[in-house]
Amino acid sequence: MLEGFQKHSQSLFLVVLVASVATMFGVSRGPQQGCSQSSLKVSYAARVYGHTLSDSDFVAATNTISGLIPAMMADNPAVTGAVRQGALDGLIERELLAHEAERLGMRVTEAQVSEAFRQCHFYATVGVGAESTLGLPSGRLPLPANFCGGAGDQFDYAVFERTVRRFFRRSVGDLRAATEREMLADRMRQTIRASVQVSDEEIWREYQRTHDQMAVKYLRFNLAFYRTLVRDDDAQALAAWMAAHEREVNEQYTRRRDALRGLARELRLRHIRLPFPDNATDAQKAEVRARAEAIVARLSGGEDFIRLARLYSEDDTWRAGGDLGWRNYASETGYNHDIAAAAAGLQRGGVSPVVVTSDAVAIVQLVDVREGDVPEADAKRDLARAMFRDGAAVEMAQAAANAALGRVRGGASIDDVGREVNAASLRAFYRGEVPGPQAVRADVNLVPVERSDLGAPAMVESELFSRTGMVAADLEDSASLVRAAFALTDAQPLVTAPLRAGDDFFVLRYKDGSRTLATREEFARQRQELLTTTYASMLAAKQREAVVLYLSRLRQDAEHEGQVRIGDSPRLRAPQNNNEEGE
Repeated sequence: MLEGFQKHSQSLFLVVLVASVATMFGVSRGPQQGCSQSSLKVSYAARVYGHTLSDSDFVAATNTISGLIPAMMADNPAVTGAVRQGALDGLIERELLAHEAERLGMRVTEAQVSEAFRQCHFYATVGVGAESTLGLPSGRLPLPANFCGGAGDQFDYAVFERTVRRFFRRSVGDLRAATEREMLADRMRQTIRASVQVSDEEIWREYQRTHDQMAVKYLRFNLAFYRTLVRDDDAQALAAWMAAHEREVNEQYTRRRDALRGLARELRLRHIRLPFPDNATDAQKAEVRARAEAIVARLSGGEDFIRLARLYSEDDTWRAGGDLGWRNYASETGYNHDIAAAAAGLQRGGVSPVVVTSDAVAIVQLVDVREGDVPEADAKRDLARAMFRDGAAVEMAQAAANAALGRVRGGASIDDVGREVNAASLRAFYRGEVPGPQAVRADVNLVPVERSDLGAPAMVESELFSRTGMVAADLEDSASLVRAAFALTDAQPLVTAPLRAGDDFFVLRYKDGSRTLATREEFARQRQELLTTTYASMLAAKQREAVVLYLSRLRQDAEHEGQVRIGDSPRLRAPQNNNEEGE
């Protein structure tokens, strides 16, 4: 079989030699034949240390990479771009590594390439910047032996040749030349990797990170919750804030003013919605309406609409006090049409009687109306409300966290402070105490809806977590909280200041007796297992980093010396149709 490879190579060499001589002869005699110099210009993908990477090299590389990624990724534009960039960078990085390998005295023989083919081993270099996007590392390709009809004694040259043409889009001779460079590059990568080690001390530190454990008690001051406490209907407070933030308000208005001109009639409504049960009987609908009539009576008695919406509304706007925002209801149908119709005869601030719709009853409040060009003062005030809520919420949450921390530092238990802060926060949210059931008639009560997802501050006891874990399970990045937690001790169990993580503020206290620390003895017993788990992943990460850094230096040096040039090949441009790469 090896003889077949060698005969094929010799034949290929003669063909290439004859073609080269003919090309040189044509170039030398071209002017005498009347050919212009420009007609001899050949496009290319790149040149690295004098080694030209042709159009066909780039097309073959993109086809190879495309053939190795899952089909579901193929239509993703980010993946398509990564394939092309990975192919071009891969060719350049291959030549940089191969050139470095040759400089260090490494060689790959024709027989070694033939043996790699006989074992059905193929190689490709993917640009390091595209490896993570494509999930495809550089080196030997994960192709099964049946690509070659088998490996070793089962190797089938005819199958191998078809694979080369169909999968790699190359001739065997071209693939042989590319594989020689790829094998040199791969040897260089292996040499770099072999120079990297992970010490026992590094493994021990990683072991500590995953085996040290503790728990904390914490108070969480959720910014979204505190936004609901800001009274943006306080005209005096809003005006003072606008005066202090005039520049920001003006900038926001400048960006939005065109959208606030020529408006169709818009309403800003609040509603309290009580849905009917599924397949409700007339008696059940009458009970729901009786509860709504009781709410209207309380509104008529002067109670706050926002408070009652938060207590009783069963719509997803309850947190915002039933606020539906600005909306053009002219073409609305169904429920939205019904509540807009109910608001038609109201004055600003007025409340409708009970509105009966197909699936619910509702109570509507008209907050405001606008049409045409919104006056500048009104537009700025409306825009400022949202900005005011955001800024005031941060101040309120931080102030509440500081006050709670001060109380715990003064000797109060974090459990007691948590209960008191939670109760005070709920009173602020509901604008008073949560009432008990109200008898509407003998068999009907008006009962506040239980809200389990309010986000009001409360004391929480965390699960045990490691130095790589999370204090709060729903927080995307709690690394800063984890670091602060592991800094707590029996002597210093409380953080010195509230911690900001994500949008929230936290007060942490060490949970007494919860800390367990990794021991050297246990580490020694598990060391062998760690060599194939923790050690293996750490080593792989360090080795990849070493290859990336080495390649970065090689490329910087080569570019500085003018030894890397990107070519003018039209193939480097993104294809205009799906057939271009295969042409």
